Amino acid sequence: MYAKQIVIVRKNLKKVLKWVIYYPLLVAICLELALLILGYRRYQDEPYSVIAVPENAFIGDDSLGIYLNPGHYEITLNEHIHFNTEHLNDNRRLTPHKGDQNKPKVAFLGCSFTYGYGVNNEETFVAQLQNDFPTYSFENHGVVGYGTVQALLELPKIIKDTAVQTVILDFSSFHFMRNVLSESYRRNLKIGYSNSNEKVDNLMAEARFPYFSACSDSICFANWRDLHTDWYGRRWFATINWIQTLNERFTDHKQDDVGITTCIIQKMANICAAANVTFALVCLDKSEKSEELHANLTEIDWMDVNFDFGDSTLTLLPYDSHPSAAGHAAIARKIKPFLTQVLGNE
Repeated sequence: MYAKQIVIVRKNLKKVLKWVIYYPLLVAICLELALLILGYRRYQDEPYSVIAVPENAFIGDDSLGIYLNPGHYEITLNEHIHFNTEHLNDNRRLTPHKGDQNKPKVAFLGCSFTYGYGVNNEETFVAQLQNDFPTYSFENHGVVGYGTVQALLELPKIIKDTAVQTVILDFSSFHFMRNVLSESYRRNLKIGYSNSNEKVDNLMAEARFPYFSACSDSICFANWRDLHTDWYGRRWFATINWIQTLNERFTDHKQDDVGITTCIIQKMANICAAANVTFALVCLDKSEKSEELHANLTEIDWMDVNFDFGDSTLTLLPYDSHPSAAGHAAIARKIKPFLTQVLGNE
């Protein structure tokens, strides 16, 4: 009788093991193989190297996420792109120009495209436009990694401290994901910065990145340490990478990034109007979302540059996708007539 019970238990145990271990494992293996056949892969970092001399050209900030550390720097990107930059004391890059510093000020707000990541101080489109408008003093407030939320946070201080007369917001389609701090941008930001500098966790320890979850809400902040975490096994198995990617896309799809960005820019326009400051927007690259945004902001002076970030003759490709000196010159040429019109309205 006892032996018979043991046999029954063994049979039941085998059934349980089949359903709990064997069949799930078989399904997982088949799914992994199917995904590999379809071209899906485990998550792999894209190598990206940033070497700054001296170190720490970009540091963490508890409200803006990233801040320009004051000083002169020589920066090398991916061992091939070399450029010199100077950061001033008020979180902006030097724009070389001659003459009276008390000329009417024009502030350009934006991201690394405005900053001129990969080109020298005098090669940014802001600096090239400065040469075309010598009776004005142009200020480059573009910072790597910024979206429109940082521009909104910086704007009152810029107006108060610099007595700026005109504000030009340089917008890019990349800003939609940055303004809501999408899952995909969180991943790119955390992993990209971590790969670029082995000391980044120390530099960014106090960093908090601003974003909006809804137009009616106050600005939210995400700590660097909580920005993004890969699921266990994502770097080993295509299946886990695929599932987490689907989850991130689903989460991002629910975000109203166009509506939130509309709200942010309208807030900026209202701040400028209240201070009697001219406000205009330059959209560097057109997309379906940027066209929808433009339709929401018909009362704001708007210009489309239509820059092609995939054009190797105007960018730093294949080592980096930012505009080259030639690309900045092309952007400056396109913006010049629009800027002439905007400044002429003052």
